[in-house]
Amino acid sequence: MQKTTKLAIFFDLDDTLYNHLVPFRDGVREVLGLTENAVNIADLFHRVRHHSDLLWPKYLQGELELEETRLLRMELAFAEFGLDLNREMAAEVQAAYIDRQYKIKLIDGVLPQLQRFISGGHTVGIITNGPEDHQMKKIRALGVDKLIPEDRIFISDAVGIAKPDPEIFAYVNRKTETTPEHCLYIGDTWGNDVVGALEAGWKVCWYNPRDRQPLTDHVPSYTFTTYDEFKELPIL
Repeated sequence: MQKTTKLAIFFDLDDTLYNHLVPFRDGVREVLGLTENAVNIADLFHRVRHHSDLLWPKYLQGELELEETRLLRMELAFAEFGLDLNREMAAEVQAAYIDRQYKIKLIDGVLPQLQRFISGGHTVGIITNGPEDHQMKKIRALGVDKLIPEDRIFISDAVGIAKPDPEIFAYVNRKTETTPEHCLYIGDTWGNDVVGALEAGWKVCWYNPRDRQPLTDHVPSYTFTTYDEFKELPIL
């Protein structure tokens, strides 16, 4: 019988293990009373994440404080939709958004896949951008810390390297004694997740439930829109 090669399977956190839009949507509704009739909140959130990605390198380099980064991304995104969000309102939206990120739940179908890989003897972990304490609180809220050991959870602020820099994936390889050709990354963001992991020589499953379009000519190994689709992929 041919021996099955064990994989190292790492997941993104935000919008891959849980729906990042939900806490944002609920926070915006509470503070501003915005509804889908007033603005497409999913599109608004997409622009918040866009500006977050653009501003994050300045935060990492010490040019912006964390709170300033968070508020500025809100102000820039809301302005694109003609919504005047002053600094006080931005702070209120941010506070409501953060609070709800600690009351999240796994996307349907995620838990069986985590259990499937772990029971199969594969190395399973998380690679995520963000502040260490903030990301760990979300991981604990999801209960994932009970499945994945801390030494397989890699958070950009703790590591000192952030996606899409391929070096964070190389760092994970060194720390887990794995090789790129036997590593699979599962994430939703084209630039950070798909491009970053592919550039590091990893295979990539692009989770694309909102039918986003590729932004470069990189080609993910697989694309899926639900975890029902994911479980049928021939990745093992």
